[in-house]
Amino acid sequence: MVAGHKRNGSGALVFLGVLTFVLAAGALWSFSIGDVAAGSLRLDEIQICEELDGNLKPINSKRNLPGETQQVCLWFQYSRAVEGDSLEISWYLDEKLIQREVVSLSSESGIRAFYLLKEDASPLDAGFYSVLLACDGREKGMENFTVAALEGDYPEGGDEFLDY
Repeated sequence: MVAGHKRNGSGALVFLGVLTFVLAAGALWSFSIGDVAAGSLRLDEIQICEELDGNLKPINSKRNLPGETQQVCLWFQYSRAVEGDSLEISWYLDEKLIQREVVSLSSESGIRAFYLLKEDASPLDAGFYSVLLACDGREKGMENFTVAALEGDYPEGGDEFLDY
C-alpha cells in the first residue's frame, strides 16, 4: 500500500457526472441533426392578414374579420426545407374542408403567401375558419380566424345581443 493515499468516492462521482453530461449532449445532438437530416421543414412565423405590402409584409394582421371581407391572406416564413419538400395547405370553414392545395418549396428558406377568396369576389361566408399546414403528413402549423356575419345575414331579431 502506498503511504498517504486514501481511496474515496469523489473520483467515481466526477466520472459519473462527466459520463452523464456526455450522454445528454450526444442525445441532444442526435435529435437536432436527425431532425435536420430528415428534412424537417420549420414554419418560423405564420400570420393571417388582409393584404401584403410591397415588401411582402402582412398588413392588418387580425383574427376577427368583418363580414364584408372578400379575401384572407395566409403569410408564413419557413426554413429547413429540402429539395422535394411540399407543403399541403388545407382551409376549413366550420370544420368542413373548403379548399386544399399542395405547393412545392423551391428553396431552403423563404416567405410564401396564399389567399382564400371566392371566384365571384363576393364576401367570404361568415363562420369559424382554420388553415392547416402539413409537410409529409405531419402538421407544421395551424391558424384560426373568424369572419363576422353581414348585417342582413341575421334572422329576424337575431342581431340583438343576448344577456347571459
